[in-house]
Amino acid sequence: MLADRRQRFDEVSRSIFDVAVVGAGIGGASVYHRLCREGYRVLLVDKRDFAGGTSQSSAMMVWGGILYLAQRDFATVRHFCKSRDRMLRHLPDWVRLCPNRYVPTTDPGRRGWMVLLGLYLYWALGGFRRARPRLERKFPERVFLRRERLRPTLVYEEATVEPSDARFVLHWILSAAGGESVALNYCALAGGRWDAPTRRWHLELRDELTGREAVARARWVVNAAGVWTDEVNRRFDIESPYKHIFGKGVFVGLGRDHRHATPLTFENRNDGDCMTLIPWGPIALWGPTETVVADLCCGFAPEPEDVRFLLGELNRHLARPARVEDIVSLRCGVRPLAVPRSYEAGRLTLDISRRQVIVENRRVPWTSLYGGKLTGCVALAESLAARLGRCLGPTGRRERSDGAQPMESENFPGLDQPVLSARQAIEREMCWTLDDYLRRRTNIAQWVPRGGLGRSDEHLARLEELATLFAAATGRSAQDELSAYRSKIARDLDQVLARV
Repeated sequence: MLADRRQRFDEVSRSIFDVAVVGAGIGGASVYHRLCREGYRVLLVDKRDFAGGTSQSSAMMVWGGILYLAQRDFATVRHFCKSRDRMLRHLPDWVRLCPNRYVPTTDPGRRGWMVLLGLYLYWALGGFRRARPRLERKFPERVFLRRERLRPTLVYEEATVEPSDARFVLHWILSAAGGESVALNYCALAGGRWDAPTRRWHLELRDELTGREAVARARWVVNAAGVWTDEVNRRFDIESPYKHIFGKGVFVGLGRDHRHATPLTFENRNDGDCMTLIPWGPIALWGPTETVVADLCCGFAPEPEDVRFLLGELNRHLARPARVEDIVSLRCGVRPLAVPRSYEAGRLTLDISRRQVIVENRRVPWTSLYGGKLTGCVALAESLAARLGRCLGPTGRRERSDGAQPMESENFPGLDQPVLSARQAIEREMCWTLDDYLRRRTNIAQWVPRGGLGRSDEHLARLEELATLFAAATGRSAQDELSAYRSKIARDLDQVLARV
């Protein structure tokens, strides 16, 4: 495996790419896919694994922009509704229709009739393409909710990605495989410069797995590094009228009641915002929190107070209170929110638009992507491809997808359904570590307690077998591989829950 990677890495230094995309989250992956399909030679690099940042920690919902009704930003609502419906039409294997249930309670807050009117407006702004919103008094999930607090629920339609947000990102990358384009995870952009005489970027790359270095040449750079966009721009002395502020979101994953089939949305006690209980395989995700993060280094780590807040809000609605011992997994991400460079902190992150901003540098061929969300990834890729097409010109080539590879599956203890085999993930999906496999190539780390180890390490022997496979593929020690993963689970889960 490493031999193949070294060969691919060496080929990068011998090629001239039309576009280099920095960052393999949902923005970078969808742009990479679109440009490859248009026939451009594209290099995609990420210093972590594919979908290793914000794109592995979303709610996995393809929302139509309902948040912006409260701000009367109807143009944004229409924009995201169109994007959602287009994804439903054109990506049936990746995106599915998902009814949502808004659950009013007896607490002071929004009145049910006001919410219903809002949902009808939402339906109209979406072009009446989804089912009409409706009232329902009886629904399966009533059995585990506090019935004395319930009012008639309101049902409307959204969409969700399958089988996870991380796999959704990987779909874009793998389906564009082949041809003269290259995608590399664990490939850091160490530096570089613009060479005016040749009109090429010279990008210094470092392979984090092998330590090899190379210089890639590209006609254009797209900075899609998400929360690290400003950091990459500073490194290359790129100025922008925009910047990012960061919103931290934490979910808790709990065992799912078998009657829980529809996302349930409730109002928060304090600020009138909403949280959703989302059925996902054998667990239910509850959240997210929404807090401003000043220090990005701390943003990807859940804190005990996050968990306490989430359990407190959820237990207002459950007939049987959830306990810390019921938590299967934690999910923490940082959302990049685009604001003008002159913006000063003070507003709630919920008041800031999630729309994507595309910024083209006037001095050099460099484009930066700010903000954005899952729903807008297709529209973003199309818009950027059109802009680059006007600058770079047509290629005369049209790449075709090789199609999805048949999945080789295997069983994992604690799960009723099979998962992608580790061997196929290693051989075909650029999966290099145990964490890559358990957290992003499969949902094991989110669906099985303690990252797949089990409540009392009962699955340790299975993880030892998997660690041996990754050690053979990368030349690392199986013991070191397993030890690193166990340390991560101890730090990000065990120690957090112990302090709740």
